[in-house]
Amino acid sequence: MSARVLVVAGERLARYGFGDGHPFGPDRHAAFWREFEARGLDRRAEVVETRAAGIDELLTFHTPAYVELVRQRSATGHGYLDGGDTPAWRGVFEAASDVVGATLLASEALAEGRANRAFIPIAGLHHASRASAAGFCVFNDIGVAVEALRARFGVQRIAYVDIDAHHGDGVFYAYESDPALIFADLHEDG
Repeated sequence: MSARVLVVAGERLARYGFGDGHPFGPDRHAAFWREFEARGLDRRAEVVETRAAGIDELLTFHTPAYVELVRQRSATGHGYLDGGDTPAWRGVFEAASDVVGATLLASEALAEGRANRAFIPIAGLHHASRASAAGFCVFNDIGVAVEALRARFGVQRIAYVDIDAHHGDGVFYAYESDPALIFADLHEDG
């Protein structure tokens, strides 16, 4: 790779979004891409399309019952994936699997030295717990990446820095008693 910055973006990743004026709408990726091209950044980075995370990869962090619930609700497009915050739609399983795949592609490129930095405009779904969606986050791509870095690359200690306005509760509660994961979360209060 000539560019040392990897960007995982494209049509497959753009599918992750909730319609009907939802705050996490499908227009987010398009807005990113317009600005990315306008600044010429697409010529300064290696841009790749995502891949879907496999069921076995999702199960490294999520429970089998939850993964199956998402598959079922994705097929019908009805119901919620949590207590009423994260609605299901047809194809949500595939779209969320693509987000996890994007994070895995980026973390693999970094671990293998094929990139020095990586960016994914639709990722960091830090609210999903092992057994439930939350805050518009269906699968916790960060949790899956932590498990992949440990299993595939033998990474012993991981520092997770979250700069979202909201607390990364899905990651925090999954790893709060894990001394090998350092957690720094800079979020608003109130």
